[in-house]
Amino acid sequence: FAVAGRDRRALAELPYADRRVAHVDDPATLAAAFANARAVLSCVPAAISEPVLAAALAAGAHYIDASADQAAIHALYERHESTARKAGKIALLGAGVGCALGDLAAGWAAAHIAGDGEPGGATDDIVRAAPIDRLAADRPLDEIAVSYVFDDLVLSPAGQRAVFAGMRAHHLAWRRDRWERCAPAAETRRINAGLAMGGERDVASFPGGEVISLPRHIASRSVQTFASTARGKVAQTALRLAARALPLVPRAAELLAAYEPGAAEYARTRFAIVAQARRGFDAAQVIVRGADPYATSARVAAWCARSPAARAAGPVGMRAATELFRPHPERVALAGIA
Repeated sequence: FAVAGRDRRALAELPYADRRVAHVDDPATLAAAFANARAVLSCVPAAISEPVLAAALAAGAHYIDASADQAAIHALYERHESTARKAGKIALLGAGVGCALGDLAAGWAAAHIAGDGEPGGATDDIVRAAPIDRLAADRPLDEIAVSYVFDDLVLSPAGQRAVFAGMRAHHLAWRRDRWERCAPAAETRRINAGLAMGGERDVASFPGGEVISLPRHIASRSVQTFASTARGKVAQTALRLAARALPLVPRAAELLAAYEPGAAEYARTRFAIVAQARRGFDAAQVIVRGADPYATSARVAAWCARSPAARAAGPVGMRAATELFRPHPERVALAGIA
């Protein structure tokens, strides 16, 4: 294991023997940092992740990206699909609570309706050894919705800036076999994430990475992502209105005075991911619950980086989480990332 970063003094404070200085705008340092690597796990901001992806593939390493930024995921899929495939390596984007867990939950809900044709035993390897066919290709689902519900949400400074910046970007939703632009918080729905998360509550549309990843392996007429950070209907409505107003505020992300939370504050955050799939009168729902999204994302991303590096063979190219891993809960628990 090696850790790379741009600040030599900060690296010296980390408890690892192998530290490598690298800059995203310096290909030579990236190439040196990634030499002999089997997998590269990137935690850099989404806006500057493209050079890291290119350098990892050029070094012959799998690329795992923890960012769940919708615009970045869409752009990287468009620009580097063939590069990853020709390199014979995996490029997995959104490898954390955002995107990866939502993709797996939606994959399991959709398979419950359409059938995935796979053995269901818990002893099956969670890591896929061969590519899969697109689910429901002969009879598409009507809808997939993935909702993120948070209680006591605490964001890192980078997360705070990303939320403000994301509200100014164009949001995408999957409709009628294409991605369409939509306004922030333009749609709402009522979901139930369970009593522990306050029962029924409103969620508003937001630009989730699953909108990009799910249509790759599931045929559905609609894919949309939603979020809620407040239990009360009035508070959620206020947040939705604020989200719709943010694009009108120039340089909102730059003007934000980011707050630096402590570890105990991160740990208080509770979350639920509600994945819903529907075709006609058939419907399925999968709920994933957890705490501390940052610590959970770290575990998920680390596991996602180790898995392709250890496998003998399997799918390559730009892949969604369900294309690489079987999304049944018994297998996820066995993998140690539950």
